[in-house]
Amino acid sequence: MYNTPQQGGARIERCEHLPGGTVNAAMAHERQLLGIDGERCAERFVRRQRYVILQRNYRCPAGEVDLVALDGRTIVFIEVKTRTQEDFGSPLDAVDLRKQRQIRRAAQYFLSVHRLHDRDARFDVVGVWREQRGIRCQLVKNAFEVE
Repeated sequence: MYNTPQQGGARIERCEHLPGGTVNAAMAHERQLLGIDGERCAERFVRRQRYVILQRNYRCPAGEVDLVALDGRTIVFIEVKTRTQEDFGSPLDAVDLRKQRQIRRAAQYFLSVHRLHDRDARFDVVGVWREQRGIRCQLVKNAFEVE
């Protein structure tokens, strides 16, 4: 599916299923930077809501969670979605069922490793929009069920 030939010392990614076959590496890097910037903005935003950040970019064999925080005594697993245009849909809509399952698995792993199963937990989503006027954040508490 993917191959990465070297041309002139630069790595060019090719993907058979895309028209023209070339993935624009600069755009991919730009999206990655947008996501990192969005996570930083989201972190500042939830801190202002009096959350205490326990961990950023928590990764484990079960998956990853952008932010793990405390809201009072409740452990909150926060997914951050950043957009530059409304045309691509709300960042909040981007947390589909597959992503929810992955976040739940990572959360269960976190709770197990840290022996925190006796604590209340929830899943929040922070939507971050980068607009010409600045950055806008929206927090959705209990965005999906713990199960």
